[in-house]
Amino acid sequence: MAYCPRTPDCSPKKPTYAPQRTSPHTATVAIVGGGYSGALTAVHLLRNQTKAPLTVLLIEPRLQPARGLAYSIWDDSMLLNVPAGNMSALADDPAHFVHYYRALDPSLNGGSFVSRRMYGDYLESVLAQTAQAAPGRLRFIHSEVLAVHPQGEGGGFQLALDNGHVLCADQVVLSFGFQGPQPLPFAQPLANSPYYLTNPWNYKAMDMLPTSGPIALIGTGHTAIDALFRLTSIDPNREVILLSRHGLLPKAHRNLPQAPVPTGFPSYLEAAPATALAFLRALRREITRRQQAGQNWRDVLNELRPHTPAIWQAWPLTERRRFLLRLRPWWDIHRHRLAPLAAARLAAQLHAGRAQVRAGSIVKMEPHAGAVRLTLREWASGTMQSLQVAAVVNCTGPDYNIHRATSPLLTQLREAGLVTGDVLQLGLEVDADYGVIGHTGHATPGLYYVGPMLRARLWEAIAVPELRIHTRQLADKILHTAQI
Repeated sequence: MAYCPRTPDCSPKKPTYAPQRTSPHTATVAIVGGGYSGALTAVHLLRNQTKAPLTVLLIEPRLQPARGLAYSIWDDSMLLNVPAGNMSALADDPAHFVHYYRALDPSLNGGSFVSRRMYGDYLESVLAQTAQAAPGRLRFIHSEVLAVHPQGEGGGFQLALDNGHVLCADQVVLSFGFQGPQPLPFAQPLANSPYYLTNPWNYKAMDMLPTSGPIALIGTGHTAIDALFRLTSIDPNREVILLSRHGLLPKAHRNLPQAPVPTGFPSYLEAAPATALAFLRALRREITRRQQAGQNWRDVLNELRPHTPAIWQAWPLTERRRFLLRLRPWWDIHRHRLAPLAAARLAAQLHAGRAQVRAGSIVKMEPHAGAVRLTLREWASGTMQSLQVAAVVNCTGPDYNIHRATSPLLTQLREAGLVTGDVLQLGLEVDADYGVIGHTGHATPGLYYVGPMLRARLWEAIAVPELRIHTRQLADKILHTAQI
């Protein structure tokens, strides 16, 4: 049943997809989180059921499902970092997104890097069309889930919502992602300061930062570059300083990107020991060999991508930790690349001096004379430098350490022993079927997770090309379990 006995009906706010009250014999799946992963799981559940009907409850605090944080940006200068030809929501229809946006702009093609706003429109369209093809089977509930309670031997779950309602579901998919930015211990003196912005995705707050001096962005990855573009869009003369330990910037995609060629497990890694250093050396040798043959290093990484989870799982914990501590910054800038237009925009701002990159570790950050004073230990020389800036923005990226999460739901799940975080603080522990592993070391039957916190198990699990496969596989698992 969708609603527990003797509880009031939960009236969804718009958008709504013609919901109907389900019968007691209809299996119900509740999806907690209506961003990309939650919406695509709902799409696959409704597209692929073959027998008895299934009711899907998609529960999301935002008014617009499917967009999540990544695609809720209304600034068309913010581009996807993957060419459109590899952004179909449906793995079995690779040109699905291309067909969608070519109906709007025939000049675009599979190699185009389109705006995130347009991609959010596309995801909303996919969800709406799926709902129309399965009338009454998808219910969007505009609310926040505060708690999920298993119902013992009889199976099923109760979900407590922030509006006081309680839902019942046979199976639950957790698909939350963003839990806040990574905390910075050295930023404590600026807690609650108007000169320190902890959330770089709060563009309204960023637009109100002081204009009396340069803005320091802590981080030099995609989050920091988004913040740079936002700041300089509002004020083209704004001076911005990007700070990170090594001062590394993401590499650019080619102007004419090529789709990855499906290959088996890379032969150059077959004899390599299961260590991060052996992996790095073998990868470098292969890149050198391919470049000498006139090929591009990007193709090597693209072909490696489907096999990254197997490599990650083969490494012992010590090697995973070594990779994170020593190699991750260099991996990230080559693996997660900028759209060519974004890379050109960044290069122009660096050349003009409106943006500069500093490499070093922040030792101290404190308020000073109506601004912020940073003490930086430079990476190359080890010398201490002092910087005076008007404000600081934390652009170090999302925090996936669930032990620091303060959301009511994750707090409840953690305290109830229903979820555990991995020791490397990358996300949630899940089994091979996406079952969420609790403190007993086993998964609770019927409780699943899909989303970027799969990185703990799979590493390569935060982008569309991977998540569209994981959402489909999870939907297949749920349908098989429910015998639908």
